[in-house]
Amino acid sequence: MALCQGKKLDKTFSKREFEPTAMTQSTTRQWSTEKLLLVIGMIAIVAGIAIGASVGYAVRYEAPTTRTFYLFNSSLNFDEELWGVSHDTFAPDRITVNKADKVVIIYRNIEDQNEDHTFTMDAPYKFDAVVHVGRNETTPVVSSAPDLTSVNLHQNQTAVISFTASWGGVFQYRCIYHYPTMTGYLVVLG
Repeated sequence: MALCQGKKLDKTFSKREFEPTAMTQSTTRQWSTEKLLLVIGMIAIVAGIAIGASVGYAVRYEAPTTRTFYLFNSSLNFDEELWGVSHDTFAPDRITVNKADKVVIIYRNIEDQNEDHTFTMDAPYKFDAVVHVGRNETTPVVSSAPDLTSVNLHQNQTAVISFTASWGGVFQYRCIYHYPTMTGYLVVLG
């Protein structure tokens, strides 16, 4: 230790001053605990993200299944002659399925007047259709055909439309007589 004694400096140093100071046990434990908690926290975050991603995928995945939808025509309340566009629409106007699902659409023309409607889809989709004479699918069959892109329904007829959702994406379906308002979308996930 350097001591001042008047004007003369004592240049003797204690050996003890040059020895490294040891950390006390409580300081060592505190540092290790903080570091350990930090590492555990990082591992927990990474594990949580990995598990969340895998569970999220497992929850979203569904095996291909048959999905049945009921589709109707409906009308908006306005004068179509005045506005120059059709007041007819589809209800619902969106059908969402998973890729590889079998899709069955039971489409009913519920018009109260003599008015035809179509269910029309563009490529890549084609469908099989069975048209029934009455308001449900238990009435006698009027026609049946495979690989169609459009089916026509008269007032009070029902069509059972079926296909497999083989392509992912968003695909329009529409009535060719009442386009553009009578339009809907098939959303295929996957």
